[in-house]
Amino acid sequence: MANNHPVARRFLTCSAAGLLSLVAGSALASSFALIDQSVSGMGTAYAVGSSGIGDASTVYFNPAGMSRLSGTNLSGGIQAIYSQVDIKSTAAYSNNLALGGGGLGITGVPISGKSKTDTDLFAGVPSGYISHQYSDRVWFGFGVNAPFGLETEYDDAWVGRYHAIKSELLTFNFNPSIAFKFTDHATIGFGLSALYADGELTQAVDGGMVATLRGIPLAPPWIPAAPPAGNAGTSLYDGKAKLTGDDWGFGYNFGLLLEPTANTRMGFHYRSKIDLTLDGDSKVTGPVSQLNGKQGAKLDITLPDSLSVSAYHAFSSQWAVMADVTWTQWSRVSSLDIRLDNGSRSVSDWEYEDSTRYAIGAEYKHDQAWTLRTGIALDETPVPSDYLRSPRVPDEDRIWLSFGATYRYSPDITVDLGYAHLFVDDPKLSGVPDNNDPTLGFPAGVTGFHSLTGDYDAAVDIIGLQVNWKFK
Repeated sequence: MANNHPVARRFLTCSAAGLLSLVAGSALASSFALIDQSVSGMGTAYAVGSSGIGDASTVYFNPAGMSRLSGTNLSGGIQAIYSQVDIKSTAAYSNNLALGGGGLGITGVPISGKSKTDTDLFAGVPSGYISHQYSDRVWFGFGVNAPFGLETEYDDAWVGRYHAIKSELLTFNFNPSIAFKFTDHATIGFGLSALYADGELTQAVDGGMVATLRGIPLAPPWIPAAPPAGNAGTSLYDGKAKLTGDDWGFGYNFGLLLEPTANTRMGFHYRSKIDLTLDGDSKVTGPVSQLNGKQGAKLDITLPDSLSVSAYHAFSSQWAVMADVTWTQWSRVSSLDIRLDNGSRSVSDWEYEDSTRYAIGAEYKHDQAWTLRTGIALDETPVPSDYLRSPRVPDEDRIWLSFGATYRYSPDITVDLGYAHLFVDDPKLSGVPDNNDPTLGFPAGVTGFHSLTGDYDAAVDIIGLQVNWKFK
């Protein structure tokens, strides 16, 4: 079959390489994590963190914080995200040493297509939580949210189409929790997570390149002005690879809330890694029929664990300050190794590094009806270099500037509003290569066909609305 040919296998495995990107996205915390799980917490740039959010959304950030909530509390919110991401890019053929004799002799030949495009996005991140006080010492809670997500889409004709076109992921996390207040000043909380992930990824396949390498006759005849290797890199014979995959993963979280005084509290929260095996299909369609086909694709990945340490102090009945430091073990994501049913693999080195998020915030209780908040945060990227940055996840350091307010409509109903602007360090791509297939018997890193370089201009705005309802 055509799919067993080394060159065809290479292109199919490169297509499958996007499976990890199904869980890596235009995220609002480092890499593919979504921190946007509480609108009241958003007002302080999440500086309140694990030190006890004053509504049921504390179930996610620290279940021990439920001990500060009497009765039954219900919170539901949505955060609308508008990201503006423009890219100027170039792409060229890189030397394919695996072919011997300096490859095809087309190193540096530009790949045709649009050099300017964007991945502007408008999307919503919903969340919902409930907490219930069972006794003076025990609380139960449950949360539903989307802790990871992705939606990016480039123009089909852009020069980086062989690296990425569309990447989309939906996740649903179900998080039952329990809290025990074992002293008047200390509470511990535990939770379990069941996370479902479902996604889709597409990219172009360089059918002209593969046909040239394999001697497949093409019609209409080759274009005289084509690159030295026939019609490689022209869009005339481009195919499209589409991947779909899903899986369930399971983890846990636990937290500690210390309240040494009525005005001071400290929180510690750990959320475990979650192992996933994304199991799906890789399908290639296009004008070069010999490359078309469908087969299974599978990728084992680990979503990283994180640890948050937070503090809150009220100076008076009106003013309070808070701070949070959250560490994420992104070094668990060192490489991507995708396996296809035909026995081939696709390996890409990401070499992620652990990252840290720092946030400080303030809260002002204006009167019985209004509480105002603000915060600032530095969110580090785990991407170690421009060479290892994926166009599916053009992640970079960012600074959060947030504002928020709580309006007490009645003793039992409050409404949270929030706004944040993210100042993103403009990401860069520097000669980002294709993936390699070690089953072809060549050294890793010498089987690339396409090299992508680009400069992004990125900014993100977020608006949030949350309603909290307290039952007696």
